[in-house]
Amino acid sequence: MNDLLLQRAAQLLEAEFGPQWRTVADMLGTEGLRKRVGKELTSFMAYPERGEGGNSQWRGNCSPEVVAALLRYCLDDMRYYGKDTSTFTLLDPMSGSGTSKAAADRYQVRSLLYDLNPAPAYGKGNWNALKDEVEDSADLIFFHPPYHNMIQYSGNIWGNPHPDDLSRCENYSDFLEKLNHCIRKFFLALRKGGRLAILVGDMRLHGKFYSMQHDLMRMGDFESFLVKGQFNCVSDNRTYKKPFIPIVTEYALLLKKADSFIIPFSIRQEGVFSVQNTDILALTWHHLIRMTMESIGGRGALKDLYALLKEHPKAKKNPHYQERIRATLYEHPDEYIPVSKGYFRLSYPVT
Repeated sequence: MNDLLLQRAAQLLEAEFGPQWRTVADMLGTEGLRKRVGKELTSFMAYPERGEGGNSQWRGNCSPEVVAALLRYCLDDMRYYGKDTSTFTLLDPMSGSGTSKAAADRYQVRSLLYDLNPAPAYGKGNWNALKDEVEDSADLIFFHPPYHNMIQYSGNIWGNPHPDDLSRCENYSDFLEKLNHCIRKFFLALRKGGRLAILVGDMRLHGKFYSMQHDLMRMGDFESFLVKGQFNCVSDNRTYKKPFIPIVTEYALLLKKADSFIIPFSIRQEGVFSVQNTDILALTWHHLIRMTMESIGGRGALKDLYALLKEHPKAKKNPHYQERIRATLYEHPDEYIPVSKGYFRLSYPVT
């Protein structure tokens, strides 16, 4: 669709709906993904209109429609299986401006709100997620943590700086460790058949990309992974010279506690290995030679490659490794370009 047609459509919408035209366009544009097979909740969530509940001025808060959609799903699921919903309880352990209460009130279910803030809008204040016990149980726990230090809450949004505020962790590793501690604590507070919904996002810190949904611990049955569109972000009005991919989504992970005692879990492990001294099944001579040439600036003599690869595990397993190196260079003429006798360069520049 060309730009002129889109501009014309935007002009018509603005003429008809005034300042609300962008919201109308966003709603139309996401309708096909937000509603499928007769369902109001799909794996793509988008709420261009925030809806009523909580405080829209509270930085980092989410739309009450997010909580309401997850709550409605849980209630519908229980009713489908003939379960009693009269004691259904929604717990929000980092309740912020009280968004979850608005969603619970809409469906007339009990809500419990905790927050580290000593004077929260609703519920129990001065509750420390790292140290205090979850004294209640719940059918749905909605956990929307800070996104590391993107927005610092204590000492900024409210009160004085607090050492156990997740938005004031020393670094991302410290934040992730504390986040996973909270996930374990909240999951164990679920009733049998209950769900922990975790709403998180991606971020960039000092040019490095971090993905909370990728890194955090998963417990119980991983029931669903929902992508949520973000609208009206603070960064939308900024301009950047450096190329990068803007973050326009958040993610809701829905974890179900199917058994009272048996709890499956998974946690991400990181590691580093050097191709210089490691032989794995996926590593071919072609890969190894190409990476070795990259390490010396993209060009080199056969004798250099022989010397650099002599101690590699692949060479030690092959008494004819020099012949293998030589043959590999000639087997890939599009990658290795002869410069002179016994001297080659890569077909692409190495920086």
